Amino acid sequence: MAIQFKKTQLAAAVAAAAMGLGLSTAANAVVVVGGDNGWEVSFDGNINAFYVNGDYDAGYNGLGLATPGANNANFNGQPNTNVSRITSGFLPAFFSANIKSPTVNGMTGTARFSFAPQITNANTKNQIYGAAGGLNGGNSQGIQGSSIDMREVVVNLEGGFGTASFGRTLSIFGRNAILKDMTLFGVGQSNMTGGAVTAGRIGRGYTYPNFNARFSYKTPNLAGFQAEIGLYDPSIEQLNNAGGTQLDQTDTPRFEGEVNYTTAFSGGSVNVWADALYQDLENQANGMSGDATVHGWGVGSEIKYAGFGLTGYYYGGEGLGRSLQFVGGTACNAQGNVCESTQNDGYYVQGTYTFGGKTKLGMSYGESTEDAFGNAQVLGNVTDLNQRDIELSMWTVGVYHDLNSWLKLIAEYSHSKNDIGENVVTRVNGTAPEADTFSVGTFFFW
Repeated sequence: MAIQFKKTQLAAAVAAAAMGLGLSTAANAVVVVGGDNGWEVSFDGNINAFYVNGDYDAGYNGLGLATPGANNANFNGQPNTNVSRITSGFLPAFFSANIKSPTVNGMTGTARFSFAPQITNANTKNQIYGAAGGLNGGNSQGIQGSSIDMREVVVNLEGGFGTASFGRTLSIFGRNAILKDMTLFGVGQSNMTGGAVTAGRIGRGYTYPNFNARFSYKTPNLAGFQAEIGLYDPSIEQLNNAGGTQLDQTDTPRFEGEVNYTTAFSGGSVNVWADALYQDLENQANGMSGDATVHGWGVGSEIKYAGFGLTGYYYGGEGLGRSLQFVGGTACNAQGNVCESTQNDGYYVQGTYTFGGKTKLGMSYGESTEDAFGNAQVLGNVTDLNQRDIELSMWTVGVYHDLNSWLKLIAEYSHSKNDIGENVVTRVNGTAPEADTFSVGTFFFW
């Protein structure tokens, strides 16, 4: 068996790490192990770490969430606080294995497994979670909360017909917005006192799609145009209910799709895309007949020219959730026979300049809005917080420097705001809670 070592530029390594969110191929891997029969196995990944310091107003919550079933004044009751952390960034670490088949009758198969650990403990140096479970007991998924997330288990079958795919990977709707966000290789919003990764720009310009099981088909590239459609394992909606009812019947799959166009010109390129999501939900508890629809659409564009980059994305829909898709965007009355999907929209704009081929300066602003629920029966069964229009916003400035082909240095500053309409109970002293986050860190790629 032959062993080939391929040295890549940072652009390829960065692409491999970013595509660990769902689009990677073995071509960018650093180490490729090949056999005489045409099979190849390759590996890629990263380890990253950041020092993060955050100053948070009372009542601030990074994802703008609240616990259903209570009048959540000040979200989770968090007071004014300043927090220092050493943590993973918006991306966890990745270790990915890629398998490539021989090409037979014009078709090539590739498979990818991505393990995504994070470096952060549960904010406690030494603690045993539960006598029965020892270090692995309680709510911890590893010693002191550090966990391994299985992000991808996916197969792509490529040929002249396009690409057919099956398995688990990043969902389509909102995917491009994340992959083009400069905070992908930074922090954005920190994780405050919790563990795991940071929140980036989630809920402040796009909603987070997560990694999901699906079948999908992507057309061949036709003069720069490509389309992709996916048939997804449907999601139940995590409701804003106080009564415990659920939209938990999913008799049809979820549909997601994207149309993408890319073209190059002298000194630059343009990428334009549109994405969409649709799913029906019903309440089957106690024979009730309540139902709701979750749907969304988005449009985005990225222009690059002579070191400058400009990215914009806008989305709208119903029932999406203000930060995490299918979390909090619908509600039903206590009997479960009257349900509602609330309105969502948001956008972000980002400008960057790269000089010397190694250092990128960037600034971005984004916000996401969720309207209050309007149905009187539903309003009586949701939290006070969700009876108000909510706007979550954040602007970020960052410096991203490629020290060499395998080491990246990052510094970011972000200012976030949670505007909770006119609800003086949830507001603090009549103002919207805000947060300032400063971070410095590094990525090691292979």
